[in-house]
Amino acid sequence: MSIRDRSFNFEHVMAEKAAENQMVLDPSQRQVIADLNALVNLPQPVKTRLFKKPEPQIRGLYIWGKVGRGKSFIVDSFFAAVPIEKKRRVHFHDFLRELHKRLNDFNNPDNSLESVLKIQLGDCQLLCFDELHLHDVGDAMLVKKLLELIVEREILFVATSNYPPDQLLSNPLYHARFEPAIKLIKQYMNITTLEGGQDYRLLGTNQFTPFCEGVFLSQGNAAQRRALQLPDAEIIAPNIVVGHRALKLLSTPEKYLHFSFDDLCRAPTAVMDYLALCETHRRWIIDGVPRLSAETPAVQQRFINVIDVLYDQHCQLFLLSEYSLATITQDVQQEDIQRTISRLSQLQHQTNS
Repeated sequence: MSIRDRSFNFEHVMAEKAAENQMVLDPSQRQVIADLNALVNLPQPVKTRLFKKPEPQIRGLYIWGKVGRGKSFIVDSFFAAVPIEKKRRVHFHDFLRELHKRLNDFNNPDNSLESVLKIQLGDCQLLCFDELHLHDVGDAMLVKKLLELIVEREILFVATSNYPPDQLLSNPLYHARFEPAIKLIKQYMNITTLEGGQDYRLLGTNQFTPFCEGVFLSQGNAAQRRALQLPDAEIIAPNIVVGHRALKLLSTPEKYLHFSFDDLCRAPTAVMDYLALCETHRRWIIDGVPRLSAETPAVQQRFINVIDVLYDQHCQLFLLSEYSLATITQDVQQEDIQRTISRLSQLQHQTNS
C-alpha cells in the first residue's frame, strides 16, 4: 500500500479496538488518534527549485504527557495498523544502544556518525520512537544528527515523551547546544499533548507482563525471602563483565542477577550496561534501596534509568528495601521520578507486617 492510502482510517481502527476492550477513549486520546490519522494522509512534500534549500515540512508527530496516559498504547496500535511496509518502532534506549555499537565497530570501514545512521535507518519510511528523553549531552548530539537525517529523507517520524520539546536536555549547562534540534522538532513535527488525570498503569492493565510479576519487598524478613526463593548475599560473589569492566554481584548469577543498590547505582554504570545485561539475564534483584532524596542527582538518575530499562525490556524485578516506595521516592526532584513511581507501583508489594 502507499503511505497515503486514503482507505486507512486510524480513528475507526481505535474505535473498534476500544469497543473490543470495553475502553472509553477520552477527548485527549481521541485528538492524538486523529493527529496520527492525519499524519499518514499528509500531501506529498512540495519540491523546491534547484539549489534552494527546502524548508522542513510537517512530517511527524511529537506526543508528550505524563506517565501512564496511553501514549505507548496508541502509538503501538498505530504502528501495527498503519499500511506502511518499511517501518520501524523502537524504544529510544534500544536505538541508542544499537547506534553506539555500530559507532564502536572498528571492523566497519566507515563508522562515521552520518554513515552509521544512514545504515541504521535503512529504507525506513516510518520511524516510531518510544520514551524520548535526554539527559546526556553526548546522546543529545547523536539525536540532533538523527533528526537532521530524518528531515533530509522525509521520513514520517512519531515520538512519545514525558516532556515537551523545550524540556529535552533541560540541564542549563548543555541545553543551548540542543536548541537547534528543538527548533527542528517544532518545524518538522506537530506537537500534541496527551493529558488526562488517570495513570492507566495503576489500573492493573499490565499485570501479566514479566515486570509486573516481580515483587517490591519492604522490610522483608528471611522467611519472606525464602518463600520468594531469593538468594542470600554470598561472602565472595563473582563479578559480571559488561563491556570492558566488571560489576560486583551479591550472589552467583544463576536464576537471578543480584545487585546491591550501591554496586549498581552508586557505581558509574550506564544505560548501555543495563541493556547488555538484559540480553542474557531476565530476572533481577536490586537489594538495599535507600531513600533516594539522600543520593546525588547522578545516582538518582541511574536508578531511574535501570527501572526504565527493566520495564521496557520486560524483565522480572525484585526490589528490596527497608523503606516503602513512598519513602524511597519522597522529596526527589528529578523530573523522571513520577515515571519510576508509576512503574514500581505495578510490582506486587509485600511488607513484614
